[in-house]
Amino acid sequence: MKSLIVLLESLLDDFRRLEPGVLGLDRDIRTIKRRFKQEGYGFFTVALPTLGKALEQGLSTGRLTCPRGFSKIPKGTIPRLFGGMFSEVFDPLTGLLLHDALNSGALKNLRQVLMMCKKMTLDEKSDVLLDLQAKKSFYLTDEVAWKVEIPDRQQHMIGLVSRLVLPNLDSEDMGMANYKHGPGAVVEGLSSNQKWSELFKGVMSDSFDLGRFGYDLFAIDLKDVSKRVVKALSRLDQSTFEDAAIRSSARLISVPKNSTSRRTITVEPLLKQFCQQGLNTVLRSNIDRCKVLSNCLALTDQSKNQKLALEGSRFDNWATIDLKSASDLMSQKLVELVFGQREAFFSLMMECRSTHVQTQEMMYELGKFAGMGNALTFPVQSIVFAILGICAILDVEGRRPSYGAVVAASKRIRVYGDDIIVHSRYAHQVVFWLEQCGLKVNTDKSFLSGYFKESCGLDAFRGVDITPLYLRVRPDNASTEPSSLESLVEFSNHLWLNCYYKAATCVRDEVEERLKTSLPLVSQTSAGLGWHTRPNYTEPQKWNRFLHRHETSTYVLEPLKRRDRLDGYAALLKFFHVPLLGRAKDHLEKSAIRFKLRIRRKWVPA
Repeated sequence: MKSLIVLLESLLDDFRRLEPGVLGLDRDIRTIKRRFKQEGYGFFTVALPTLGKALEQGLSTGRLTCPRGFSKIPKGTIPRLFGGMFSEVFDPLTGLLLHDALNSGALKNLRQVLMMCKKMTLDEKSDVLLDLQAKKSFYLTDEVAWKVEIPDRQQHMIGLVSRLVLPNLDSEDMGMANYKHGPGAVVEGLSSNQKWSELFKGVMSDSFDLGRFGYDLFAIDLKDVSKRVVKALSRLDQSTFEDAAIRSSARLISVPKNSTSRRTITVEPLLKQFCQQGLNTVLRSNIDRCKVLSNCLALTDQSKNQKLALEGSRFDNWATIDLKSASDLMSQKLVELVFGQREAFFSLMMECRSTHVQTQEMMYELGKFAGMGNALTFPVQSIVFAILGICAILDVEGRRPSYGAVVAASKRIRVYGDDIIVHSRYAHQVVFWLEQCGLKVNTDKSFLSGYFKESCGLDAFRGVDITPLYLRVRPDNASTEPSSLESLVEFSNHLWLNCYYKAATCVRDEVEERLKTSLPLVSQTSAGLGWHTRPNYTEPQKWNRFLHRHETSTYVLEPLKRRDRLDGYAALLKFFHVPLLGRAKDHLEKSAIRFKLRIRRKWVPA
C-alpha cells in the first residue's frame, strides 16, 4: 500500500456501492489528496476527527456547526468536504438535522471516514512530545487535587449515603483475599518469576507488614523452615531490599491513548502492588453483595452501560457523562469522605497506596488518591462517582438519604470507571455535584440531551450503533512487527464484516504482501491470523487423528520468553497463587517478556 490515500479511495468506493445516490465523492478524494500533501498525517489524525466531533455535537444538538479549517458549501452551512454525505444527514442550507438521517446509512459511512485515524499511532518523535504533555498534565491536575475544598453540604450528604453502602467491608476476612501479582511492571523492574522470589524475601525480612492485610504465607511455619534456608536468608542485604520494598514512590510513565495524546500510568512498588491486588478482589466482591452498588456497578461488564446508551439514543431518557482526567482529579479528601466510614479497610487502602511519584526529573507527593496503575483506582473511582451520582439524584428529588431512597436512586445511574450514565432528569445536577467535588466533566464527550450517546466505546444514534472502526497503525510503513500485522488483520476483518469489502481487500493485500504468503479463512474465535467471513467459513487442511479435529496452518502470535528460573519456597508461593490452567509447562524456567511477540506458523483448530 503506497499511501493511506489508497485505503481511503477504496473506502469511498465502498460508499459508492452502499449509497449510490451520494454525490461529490470524486471531488472529496481530490481535496483529501491536496490537504494531505499540505498537512501530512495530521490531516487524518487531527483535522478529520475534529470534523467528526462537530458531527457528534450536531447529532446531539440537532444543528451542525462547521468547525474552523473547513470551507462550507456555497450559501450553505455544511462543510464542502464530504458535503454529499453531510447533506444526507443535515439540511445543507440551515444545518438542521434531518428526521430520516439514518435511512440512507450515510451517517455511519461519514463517521467511519472522519474518525478512522483518530487512534492511529505516529512516529517516535511525536510520542516524545505527547509523553511530555501527558506528564505535565499529570502534575497540573495533581496541584488541583491538593487544593480541592468540598462544600459542607456535599460532605454531609456524601457521609450519610456512604454509611449505607458496603456494609460488610470492614468485617471482611482479609485472609480470604485473592492476592496475586498483576501483569504489569513494578518499580523494581522484576520479571514475572522474580516477583515471587522478591515477595518471599519481603515476607521473610518483614519489610512490609503483610500480616495487617491478612496474608499469612499459607500457614507455613517459618520456624520449621530448614536451617539452611534460614541461614541463606540471613545473608540477604536486608537494608537494601527493605529500602526498595517500603519506599512509597511509584514511577510515572505514559502509554498511547490516541494519535493526539497519551495516558499516564503509575508503576507501583512490588509489595504495594501485591496488596492492592488483594484489596481489589475484596472490594469487588463486596460491590457484588451490596444491595445499593450492585444496582449501578458491574466492573467486568461494559455491555450494561452500552445497552443504556442505545436506549438513551432512541428515547433521550438517559444522559452519558464522561470525566476528564478522572483518576488524576480524584483527591485524597474525596476518597476519604467516601471510604472513611469503613476505617479498617480505608487504612489498608492508604497504607498500600504510593504517596509519591517519580520521573527522571523530579519526585512529587501526590494529592490525588492514586494514578492509573494502582489496582484499586478503577473500583474506587467507580464507587466514588456512583455515590456522588446517588447524592445528586436525592438532591433533585428533595429526599433524605434513607436506605430505601438510596436503593431507589442507585437504579437510576450506572457507572463504569469514568463512564457515567444517569437518567436525563438528573443529568445536570450530577454534573454539578461532580464539579463541586473537584472533578471536571468532558463536555466534548458528554451528551446530556439529544439522540447521540457515547459510553464504554459505543456510539449510538436513534437506537443504532454507529461506532466507527479505528485504524491503529499506519498501513504504509511496511512493518512486519507482529502486533502491527495482527492489528491490520483485525481491522481488515472488521471492515469486511461491516460490508466495506474493497477497503478490507486493500488491507488484506497489504498484509499478505508483507508476509509473502496468503492467509487462510479461519473461525472468528480462532487464535491464528486469518480472514473472517460472515457465515464463519474455514479452510481445514488436515485432520488431527490424536485430537480429533480439523486443523489449519497459519501464523500465530506468541510471547517471547527469557530464562527466569524459580524454585524453593518462592515457587511454592506461585503454586498457591497461580491457577493450574494459567501455567505453561516451563513456567518455573521461563517467563514471557511483556510487549515482545514473535510470529510463527502453527497448526490451529479450523
